[in-house]
Formats: sequence, structure tokens, C-alpha cells
Amino acid sequence: MLMYQILSAFCSVIHVPYVCTTADDIGFELLLTSNREEMQDVQLTFQPPAPTWLRGTLVRNGLGLFSNGPRSFKHSFDAFAKLASWRFTGNNSAFFSTKFLRSHFYEDSMRDETIAPYLLFEGVKPEFSQLEKVQTLVRGIDNMNVNIYAYTDEDRNLTQYVALSDFWKYYVFYPRDLSTGGAVTAEVSSSSSGSFGMLAFLNLLSSAHPLPEPGTKHHVTFLSSVGILPWTSSAINLIRIVSPTKRETIARWNVDRVPYMHSFSVTERYAILFASPFYVNIKKMVFKAEPFECLDWYPDQPTTVYVVELKTGKVITMTTHNVFAMHHINAFETSDTDIVLDVSAYSSPDFVKNLEMKVLTDPVKRNQFDSAAHIQRYHISLATKTVRVETFKGPKSAPFTPNIDMPTINEQYRAHQYCYVYGIVLKKDNVTLSKIALVKKDLCKQNGDKVWYLPYHYPSEAWFVPTPHGKEEDDGVLMLPILDGVRRKSYLAILDARTMEVTNRADLPTVVPFSLHGRFFPEIY
Repeated sequence: MLMYQILSAFCSVIHVPYVCTTADDIGFELLLTSNREEMQDVQLTFQPPAPTWLRGTLVRNGLGLFSNGPRSFKHSFDAFAKLASWRFTGNNSAFFSTKFLRSHFYEDSMRDETIAPYLLFEGVKPEFSQLEKVQTLVRGIDNMNVNIYAYTDEDRNLTQYVALSDFWKYYVFYPRDLSTGGAVTAEVSSSSSGSFGMLAFLNLLSSAHPLPEPGTKHHVTFLSSVGILPWTSSAINLIRIVSPTKRETIARWNVDRVPYMHSFSVTERYAILFASPFYVNIKKMVFKAEPFECLDWYPDQPTTVYVVELKTGKVITMTTHNVFAMHHINAFETSDTDIVLDVSAYSSPDFVKNLEMKVLTDPVKRNQFDSAAHIQRYHISLATKTVRVETFKGPKSAPFTPNIDMPTINEQYRAHQYCYVYGIVLKKDNVTLSKIALVKKDLCKQNGDKVWYLPYHYPSEAWFVPTPHGKEEDDGVLMLPILDGVRRKSYLAILDARTMEVTNRADLPTVVPFSLHGRFFPEIY
């Protein structure tokens, strides 16, 4: 331990992340190291060749640049957005591309050779001046580095591919070459969210994880607005995305305080939102201009559950235990009045706070915080307005399997009863953060869990692609970038989703830093 403390102190003085590694996490620092390389359509060689039925493009969003000029980001979630894609043509050929999202934030920063003053999750070092902090409040959030999605208007044969964050604004991009289109702040019919000068962004809090509306060609998300003036009310809106150009309000309800919510769930008839007691503090926002530092957590207060009927907009409210629900997994109805909902949950938002750069790049500090998520199942009764919580255990050989986050399912089972969720587990040994396992958790039977793990290999979120004409829920493959720390190279891995064995892999021509979320588009090849 003394050796680690000396190393930590040394790293904090010299500020050279690549020196700050140990024998337990060789190469891990590359996930948090800036990579300015961009490229398009570099041919990949898979060993063995990728399945010929695999045709389409996997696109992922994530972190590419952690500093610029004299400034660096305090929190990893603020790094400049960088897209990566893997295009499969169906004839054993595959091509890799990666480019930065050309947001206003990125372009202004590159032009001025610094990190330009826009609103960030936390902030920068050295800090913005007071004038620059005012500018951040006026400009709002512009760095869409969390997720990607597609909105389709089949009547007009129009598909809009978008880069998202937890904000209503998004950027259009083109998956064929990863070029950036314009920024869009869509208008919403029947929504009374207003604009209040430099704090207008507080009326545009949303989700990086929209979902398809079951039984329709539409999508669903939410939009929260903070009542800034004394005579205005804070509210949450459930929004239907009818097409790339049309939004409509399903329901709007007033709340005393606006919670931070990252994701939500849908069933065939309902949308379910978990409002953890993690609330926006307006006064802090005015003075600090750092959103995450301006959220207040109340560990003794319950979590509010909103169940919204998609057809009528009726809102049913109930409460459950105090929990921080970062990523919803899936939900389904078991009767006319009963819903089952699964979440990757944390006991508090401290986990997110600990993803700061000063923690993640320190080989001691990054192993000291609790990084474990927990799959929790909520049995929701609409008849009694009560919630019952169920937890899961792992096998003796892998007790960590319920601790997954970045969950992925077979999307054909979205809003339906299902058995399998795939995700990553940090600190699988409960000691070293960088010991990351890719897990298949069986929610239907015991002893069905499977694990992929290799020392010094660092996987990110996987995406499930179903096998054509597959009959079982897990008939398909998982696709994900993995960093090989020893060889200091990233590669794309294809795993059999049934066995969790790697079936194909291809080295990439550049390192892919930490990747957050992505999606496979079968129509783009």
C-alpha cells in the first residue's frame, strides 16, 4: 500500500496519466487519454472473417479529447464527443471510421486553442472566469457525447441520425461518413416550457436514452423544465417523437423540484420514470455554473415513481425506497395492473461524482470508491399504488454478475417479458476498478449467468445484433470495442451471445478512448 501511495503522490505532482498505472491495470490509462486521430473507411481484417449475414453499421459515441490548450476537463463526462463506426458490407468486408462531432463547442474550442466557455457537467482547470461562467449559462450544453439514435419518418422516407446527451438539443450526423450536420432544438406542441434568458437551458433537461413507443412508429422521451420565477411551476413532460420534425406532449405534470433523470422505461401501454431525490438547485447553478455540482441529493427521501399511460396521458404517482437509478434495463406488463421494471441502480450518485479525471487517472483513488451497480427488479401495482423490490444473486463462481451497468438487451424484447441482460461490471474482484467483466445475466433461472473476462482487456458497452431468423432470445452476437492494455491496441470483438465466447475480432488502426453508448443500424452499409 505504501508503494501505491507514493505512486499516487508522484502522479498528482507530474500530471502525466500514462505513468499512473500499476501491474493490475496495464494500459487502462489509454481509455482516458486524448486521441486526436481521425480517419474514414479503413478496411479491417477479422479473424476469422465476420459472419456474412452481418450487414449494417455500428456507431458509438463517447469521449475523445480530455484537454485542449491550457485547459483540461475536471470530469470524464465532459470530454469532447468523438464518434466511431464499424461498417459491415455483408461480403466479409468491414470498414472503420472515427471523427469528432463538429459541435459549436468543439469548433469554438479548436479555433481558440482552449476549452471554450460552454456549460459542462462539472467544469475545467484552470476555471472559467466569472464572465466566462455567464457565457456558459447563456450558451448552455452543446457537447453531445453520450448516445446516438435514429428518428424515422416513413411517410417522407426520412431518417435523422442524432447525437444526444441529457439535454433537449441534439446534433444531426451522417453515419456513412460520420460528418456532422446542424444542431436542432425541436419545438414541442402543447408544451408550455418557457425561456428565461441565460437560464433557458433549465427548461431543456431531457434523456440521452429515448425509446420506441410500442405498437407505433414513434419514439418517447421526457422534457423537464425548472420553474425559475416565483409565479412559474417546475414540470415534467412526457414527449412523443412523431417524426424528425414533429414532437407532441403526451402528458405534463407539475413537480415541486426537478430531479435529474438519465433514462426511463416503457411497456406496451405505459412509460415509467423514476425521480430519484437528486434535485436541481437553481441558486447554486447561478453562482457555480456547473450542473452536477448544482444537484442536491437527499439520502433520506423516497424515490417518486411516475407511471404514464401512453394513450391518455394519465399519470399515476407512487413512491419506492431511496435509490439512484442511472440506467433502466427493460420493463413489461404481467397483467392489466401489474408492471415489472428492471434497473441498474446505485445507492447514491457518488459513483458518478467519482468518475472525475483526478480520480480515474489515480491508480489508488480509482480503486477506493464503490463502483458496484445492482440489478433491482421493481414489481409495480397500479391497483394498490405500491412497489415491491426484488434483488438477484450471482453464482458462487461469479458473485458479481448482478453488479452490471451499461445494460444491453435484445431490442426485439423491448417492453416484453425477457430473460437476458448483458452489461459490464467494474471491479469484478471488489478490489481493482480496471478488472472489467462482460456479463450475461439470466433473470429467469439460476446458474444461467455467463462471463467474459481477460486480464488487461477493458470492454465497453456491448450491442446485441440478433441472428436472422433466430428463434431464441439470445440468438445473436454482441459487438463492442475492447482495449488490449498489454498491446496498447483497441479491437472490435464479436461474441456469441449464447456462450459469451469471442468468435471474431479485428484490430483497429487507432485507440478508441472510453466509449459510452452506441447502436447498430442495419440499413447503413
